[in-house]
Amino acid sequence: MSGAAIASLASPRRFASGVLGRGTLVTAFGCIAIAMAFSTAAAYRLAATMHVEDLVFGPGRIDPVNALIGAIGVDRTSVLVYMLQRSFDALVVASAITPLFLWILGSSAMHAAARIRRVRGHPYLPMLILFAYAEVVYQIPTSVAGLVFGGLGGGPGPQIATLVSLVMLVWFAAVAYRGIELHYEVSGDRAVSIFVLGALAFYLLPLILIVGTLVAIVLVAAYLQYF
Repeated sequence: MSGAAIASLASPRRFASGVLGRGTLVTAFGCIAIAMAFSTAAAYRLAATMHVEDLVFGPGRIDPVNALIGAIGVDRTSVLVYMLQRSFDALVVASAITPLFLWILGSSAMHAAARIRRVRGHPYLPMLILFAYAEVVYQIPTSVAGLVFGGLGGGPGPQIATLVSLVMLVWFAAVAYRGIELHYEVSGDRAVSIFVLGALAFYLLPLILIVGTLVAIVLVAAYLQYF
């Protein structure tokens, strides 16, 4: 890899500018295919090595699980474990196709947010291409870290993998923000509002709804004395 390419990766603004100026849809599809290959490999390793009951009740139990058990008790946590066991295969498949979600949902979320903020006259395709290029750069180190160190559980290995994932996620978000600035020709508060609106409406709110649904199921089960 040339020094210019490394410098481009190190600078989200330079990376976004380069892709918006020279990126192609054909290469974008190739990027997503590569990202999918890495995410599928990581998901396969997860499915082959992780057991939900060991993650929750085994010696490698992680801190969030300890907090959950302390908050709702072992019996109620067992309900969540059962739900995870029943849906584990679906979660593995969802993990494998995560690049598609980040690519399609991410680019369309930011474009929709720009339109909501009354930014008109800018096509959607450049953002679609930008997110594909950014996705492969995000996915490769994240998946490799999961394959090498393990994605979940206790110990320093999974912690390193989590750190790599967080660093790359921050980089991905920075590229998206710089892409908004450059493609939609906005800056300051307008760029921030588009980014925040896209992230909240299309990422965080669905996540909150999912978590809220799980909590509601546990509360209803407790009320009906299922355990």
